[in-house]
Amino acid sequence: MTIEKRVVRRPRKITQAVVRRLALALPGAVENSHFQRPDFRVRNRIFATLPPDRRAVVLKSQRANLDALISSDQATFWDEWRGRWLGVRLDRITRSALRELIVDAWRIVAPKSLADALE
Repeated sequence: MTIEKRVVRRPRKITQAVVRRLALALPGAVENSHFQRPDFRVRNRIFATLPPDRRAVVLKSQRANLDALISSDQATFWDEWRGRWLGVRLDRITRSALRELIVDAWRIVAPKSLADALE
């Protein structure tokens, strides 16, 4: 009898290092900081920040998107600041969904000419 060994791959843990790579891969994105927190900017406009607890990211958002996400999953998403910033728990989101949210945040603050270049 032969026992077949199966390798079960666990999804990669999403860390703030992953957030950093995704954010800095966008055109014109640079890392900076404010209030002793790392942030990511395009043309000096912030689109993401890394809170000190290391388990989340805070992203620029449009009110309608923020409300829809929070309504769909309050354990993963929250309103970080007056309907303009979306908090996201990294242990509760897929990498592809996180990338999409980061790109959306970047598009909100990026100049149109730069945002069009991403197409």
